[in-house]
Amino acid sequence: MKSTILKISALFILLSSAMGSVTYSQDNDVIIKYDTVKINKTRIIKIVTTRTLPKFILHVSGGLNVGALELTSHNGGFSREDYNTGKNFSVRNGFGFSMIGKIPLSKKGNFWLDIITGFDRFQSDLMADNTGEGKVSYNNINFGLGIEYNFTPTHKVKYYFGANPLFSFISGDAQLSNPDNNRVDVNITSSFRMGYQAFLGMEYALAKNVGINCGLRFTHANLLLKHTEIPIEDPDEFTPTSSVPLNDDSTVDPIQFGGWKQFAYFTGNVGISFFFGTKERKYKLP
Repeated sequence: MKSTILKISALFILLSSAMGSVTYSQDNDVIIKYDTVKINKTRIIKIVTTRTLPKFILHVSGGLNVGALELTSHNGGFSREDYNTGKNFSVRNGFGFSMIGKIPLSKKGNFWLDIITGFDRFQSDLMADNTGEGKVSYNNINFGLGIEYNFTPTHKVKYYFGANPLFSFISGDAQLSNPDNNRVDVNITSSFRMGYQAFLGMEYALAKNVGINCGLRFTHANLLLKHTEIPIEDPDEFTPTSSVPLNDDSTVDPIQFGGWKQFAYFTGNVGISFFFGTKERKYKLP
């Protein structure tokens, strides 16, 4: 009897092992199966790309100029009386272009030497249409050397500010319409002046070798070497024509077109930056 019970028990255990993890429920007639699923883990690899400091940066930009101090006038237009008496330059608005070459002065790239050249033009009829009393325009060809401080020289976005002495050649011409409808032409001969610029801006690197830039600049072009002369008339011209330098210095005896005037203005500019000698390095984060 005992041997028969042992045989039945052994057979039951063998059948249970063969059935695995399958269970039968008589009440609901449902077979429940338990499975084990193995999931493979996915590893994420992070790659960081860094760029070395450029060996040279070239900025090419253009912008709009807004006059300050005596480089302004009523509503930006021309005033014959103000120009005759040397009260101001009788112009406010203009535009300009600049090109700046930048050379790093340190390994970290915080300090840079800037080589600057530019052209700015002002016209009294650029945005104002009141030419009944005449009009005037000026050209300023300038260049200089400066120092710039860059807060983030190796980042994608670079912030900087700086200043530089400026050497300018300022010339122009004016047309005065008198009440008797006679026109007087004034030739403003090229006048050499010394001044300065102060600027701030930012660069955004679109790729390894190119980016965009924008900034704000203040220029005081005639801080030094101001000079005033008596206008010289040309008798051979059919229309009365006078030649005169910038006439930005005051004198004891008033001189036509002469007065203490500052050729100063603000410039908002945008442009393209070219980066030379930049290398990319890739690192895998642990």
